[in-house]
Amino acid sequence: MQKLLQSILPFESPQNFEDENTHLRYIDWDKPSRQIQIFAITALTALLYVIFTFLDKSWAPVHVQLLMMKLHLFVIVPLLLTISFLAYKKRFYDFVMPLLAIYPIISISCHAYITTKLTNFGPLLIEGYLGVFWMFVISGLTFRYAIISACISSAILLIPSYFFIRPFDIYVMHVFWISCSFSFGFLGALIFDRSRKAIFISQQDLHHLAITDPLTGIFNRNQLNKTVSQEIGRAHRYEKTFGFLMIDVDHFKRINDNFGHDEGDNILKSIARLLSRSLRENDTLIRWGGEEFVAIAVEIDEENLTLLCEKLRQKVEGMHFDSVGQVTISIGATLFSNNDSQDELLARADKALYQAKAKGRNTSVYSK
Repeated sequence: MQKLLQSILPFESPQNFEDENTHLRYIDWDKPSRQIQIFAITALTALLYVIFTFLDKSWAPVHVQLLMMKLHLFVIVPLLLTISFLAYKKRFYDFVMPLLAIYPIISISCHAYITTKLTNFGPLLIEGYLGVFWMFVISGLTFRYAIISACISSAILLIPSYFFIRPFDIYVMHVFWISCSFSFGFLGALIFDRSRKAIFISQQDLHHLAITDPLTGIFNRNQLNKTVSQEIGRAHRYEKTFGFLMIDVDHFKRINDNFGHDEGDNILKSIARLLSRSLRENDTLIRWGGEEFVAIAVEIDEENLTLLCEKLRQKVEGMHFDSVGQVTISIGATLFSNNDSQDELLARADKALYQAKAKGRNTSVYSK
């Protein structure tokens, strides 16, 4: 099946995600568009059932028409409108998918029951075939829910009809059309599901490229605004401050001039890896540009920020490169205060870094 799909689809279609976090991100990404789809489709389907109820059905006896009206207007339509309402209200989304999977089973059961009451059931059979296709492609059900719902519904359509559809060749055609609607729906749902996942993965890859420095593999400058904005918001909400560090590799131009840019790149990559490992789990390291880095240390006070700066400085100082020998860094650090803007925070850290350079480099300076 995978090889067949690869020959049909113009993209690589992933079956599963590599880890649970990616799967959860996909669910969050997929949810808004699926909510809109379910809201609109269930409302439209309810409207179509109302219209069908009042169409002329001379092929059905009066008592069966009355039965159809009761089941459609008092069971199927209210259920569809309830699902539509729940899909519209985002906080109820967790209830929508199971309820939407149950709905076709109830609807098909009503359909099968009505069919047993008819002698001329031909005009009504189409509803069952459309129902199976509806579950897979139109409803908004996820692929797994659609399979479960369609399998149960198809069994409801096939098994009881064996006992009342005569002659047998008509039943064979009935089985054939159900098989067609199931297979077309299954393939359509599978392609649609995989195309959504492929689009999601492509967007994730593009997002990763947009915020990642290609040389060091850490965040680039594009991520700075988002991270600082988030931390400023957290600081205001929870009254917890954060540290802002500007880190510069000392005499980096001299390294490039004497040992070449390739060796300079290797040193930057090594320092970035060391800094990433030395920061705490929730801290963020960003390549500011050239030989400069920015670190954001969350929920920290002045004393621990000073200790963190010295820890980073000593870690880098303790590294040894075969070609260059020892490389050092200078650090300017500050803490966020309630009245700070991002520009003020950055300017204060930059001033502290300038002071560290003026002191002879390989040192850290804290600025209030």
